[in-house]
Amino acid sequence: MTDKPARLKVTAIRAIVPFRLVVTFSDGASGTFDAAPMIGERGEGTEPLRDRRFFGTVGLANGVPTWPNHFDLSPLWLREEMEKRGELVLPPPLRRRR
Repeated sequence: MTDKPARLKVTAIRAIVPFRLVVTFSDGASGTFDAAPMIGERGEGTEPLRDRRFFGTVGLANGVPTWPNHFDLSPLWLREEMEKRGELVLPPPLRRRR
């Protein structure tokens, strides 16, 4: 696992069909999260996300992916899930100038 900033945020998010999120994190990592397994779980918060139009209404509230029904995803959880699944692309390491 990589070191993560104390306050990881999502800096950009976009829903694409079917039930995927294109995500960029404040540490420069990015990738496409397959949300289908998550929204397939039963739950009050995830049920509305099964509607593709509603799923597409995702936005950011203080760096946290959030839908109008107030369902949100922890940026840290999201990044860890994406890393586990191989969906995360890490930024290239910074090169020191000589």
